[in-house]
Amino acid sequence: MKVEELTLGVRVRITYGFHIGKIGIVLAKGTQTVLLDIGEPLLISELPEYLEPAPEDPLPPGWEEMEV
Repeated sequence: MKVEELTLGVRVRITYGFHIGKIGIVLAKGTQTVLLDIGEPLLISELPEYLEPAPEDPLPPGWEEMEV
């Protein structure tokens, strides 16, 4: 994806790197990287070319998937 295509709050899937396959929410975008909340106790910064649009959240509000 391009930085121009990303908006705050959009869900994206990470396609490369340590967090590959995880879905995050865009919190902020800079000139070259994007800050994501991936549902863990840390925020990560990724390059936009390693992101793709994620499907809409299939779970009802208040529910969240987590790895056990």
